[in-house]
Amino acid sequence: MSSDFPRRVRILAIEHERGTGPERFGDWLAEAGAEVVVTRPYLGEVIPAEALPAEAPDRDPNASAAGPAGSFDALVVLGGSAGPLEDAENPWFPEVRRLLGRSIAGEFPSLNICLGGEMLAVAGHAPITRRMHPQIGIYELRATSAGGSDPVFGALAHGPLPSVLFHQEEMALPTGAELLITGSDAPVQAFRLGESAWGTQFHPETGAGQIARWLSGNDLALPAGKTEDSIIAEVEAHDSALVDSGRRLARAFVGFLEGRR
Repeated sequence: MSSDFPRRVRILAIEHERGTGPERFGDWLAEAGAEVVVTRPYLGEVIPAEALPAEAPDRDPNASAAGPAGSFDALVVLGGSAGPLEDAENPWFPEVRRLLGRSIAGEFPSLNICLGGEMLAVAGHAPITRRMHPQIGIYELRATSAGGSDPVFGALAHGPLPSVLFHQEEMALPTGAELLITGSDAPVQAFRLGESAWGTQFHPETGAGQIARWLSGNDLALPAGKTEDSIIAEVEAHDSALVDSGRRLARAFVGFLEGRR
């Protein structure tokens, strides 16, 4: 029996390694009305690429809002300690980059975080470089004018944007991309390629607990003047702002997906 109610937006999230799941960003996506399904290829789980739309959705307002059962409306690619081209250690990476190429082409929306954003940049033929010094902790970011009018990142356009960074790889802006969020000496902090493929360098999902776990299992040299304790303290001090901005971003992304149906 068919239902008169459209199904919930469904989002496929790809987790690359233990400890890098969607965390509270996944909770905020669910709070906004989405169902988030996480696949973990590092544990041998399959990436169900066939469940993502093969072409841009029908924009006919008279078309049914309910897609086939088991299909996904969008992709979220999460972070990790690897570089975006370390395929030998992560044999599913080429498939993820192919999926992101499809997202750039407009087949389905994607929101890609840190390593995910770097993979999107690679799919858009932008170079990735390794910084001499990593960025770890809270950094003040801001929206660009393009970011202010973006259908998703416009939700972050008002005032300073304290954000969590934890990266050593750095991406350039792909040709044709819109720079949405900038700040720090790694200026490409969020961008959009095409109509609906977004990438971030910053972590909207991360809080002090996850940062503490990453620090304890990572051998990156810390930025000058910072210690593990000071980094955890600054993330804790900004938690209210992090929750507010992360929740707004999740709500805007789900709203965008619902508007396409």
